[in-house]
Amino acid sequence: MARKLGRIAMLAALAAAGSALAGEPPPPSFADVAERVAPTAVYVSARKVRTLSPGLETLFRDLALPVPPSPDDPDAATLSTGSGVIVRPDGLVLTNHHVVDGALDLAVTLYDRREYPATVVGTDARTDVAVIRIEGEGPFPAAPIGDSDAVRVGDWVLAVGHPFDFRFSVSAGIVSARGRRNLAPDEIQDYIQTDAAVNPGSSGGPLFNLRGEVVGINTAIFSPAGAPARSAGIAFAIPSRMAWRVATELIDTGRVARAALGLVAEDSPATPEDPRPGAEVTRVLPGGPAERAGLLRGDVIVAARGEPVSSAADLRGIVLAAGVDAELSLAVERGEARRTVVVRTADAAALGGMDLPVPPDAVRWGGLALIEASPGRLAPLGLWVEPDETPGMLVLEVEADSPGAVAGLAAGDRLVEVNGAPAADLAAFLDAVADDPAPVLTLSRDGTRLHAVPVVGAPGRPDGAACR
Repeated sequence: MARKLGRIAMLAALAAAGSALAGEPPPPSFADVAERVAPTAVYVSARKVRTLSPGLETLFRDLALPVPPSPDDPDAATLSTGSGVIVRPDGLVLTNHHVVDGALDLAVTLYDRREYPATVVGTDARTDVAVIRIEGEGPFPAAPIGDSDAVRVGDWVLAVGHPFDFRFSVSAGIVSARGRRNLAPDEIQDYIQTDAAVNPGSSGGPLFNLRGEVVGINTAIFSPAGAPARSAGIAFAIPSRMAWRVATELIDTGRVARAALGLVAEDSPATPEDPRPGAEVTRVLPGGPAERAGLLRGDVIVAARGEPVSSAADLRGIVLAAGVDAELSLAVERGEARRTVVVRTADAAALGGMDLPVPPDAVRWGGLALIEASPGRLAPLGLWVEPDETPGMLVLEVEADSPGAVAGLAAGDRLVEVNGAPAADLAAFLDAVADDPAPVLTLSRDGTRLHAVPVVGAPGRPDGAACR
């Protein structure tokens, strides 16, 4: 009798548990969304010249490590592969810069196994975003771009890619964190962290929400030191808002505008009196967004867009990730008071026409005030140098009617070559111009290479050849 009562009690408990779960949704199945999104993914093949074995280069790229330069020998070319996602029916594809960088030619394979050649529309090393175009007759299946700002920690996401060359693989996970920075050489970072299985070969592939919208572009993985390059449950994706903004600018203008606030900031370390570190404003550039918003020298920015700011680098990263013409809400400490200041970012290239500060150690030559264009000197000005470019010399000021002015040089120009030789630093520049009355200068202006010939060898003759 007792055994019978025990069996009845157990059945009753199971029935009660089933009843309690009756209102809950079943465990998720991703089959429907996977069926919709997989055809929008592509397999990218890039023929490149290598100095590393294919396995090592894949490892370097997917761990976001710098790859050694390749020799100029087409016979040494081998195949590198990655992933991408079609975002327009005319065959426009989003992928990673490091997937297509240095490619001699490209091909994409669709989900239905059709293969087409592809061309690079534009790339941006600072965000690791690239846009390529399928050279074939569409329409092609395209994925909608979702709002990565709406993604929450704990949301389900799907990754589609070609890990270890297992083509069109789908994996699922959740969003583990947002706003990850300082994880890779890419200067502009605001990564979405997920625990979806992403492995070498998946770089450039899409990260989808359950509505089938692209919310990220998978770009890097983390593997513990000494461990093989494979999924450790930590992967990083470029948010779709950033990726699409960069892609749109590359398509429309061929360049990516860099955001700046028009201020110079330094680290403000925590002290016993003020335990919160931040970014202390040391200069507000005239006419810039910071001045218009009312920021003052001595203000300490401790948060931006709700994110803590513990250093000048933190502030710079948030500003760059926000993009140009974005509204930033800054938490600012001024003395004992704390206030909120709203600033709208501007294009850093516009700083070239502003009153750039001229430090005492600036070099004067040909009517120009110059400093080395190293990252440490440029960062406070909101300017930049691409990782693969010669830093050169930055023009801070041009005297009226000087040889430099007559030659067409302007504040914000970066002098990268003298008579065809790199002007890598101050010593190289001064050596190159020392005995040349009319050196040919190669300069970078707003992403464009120009030439100027300041004539400095004839006293009293401010002659010069215009930029061309």
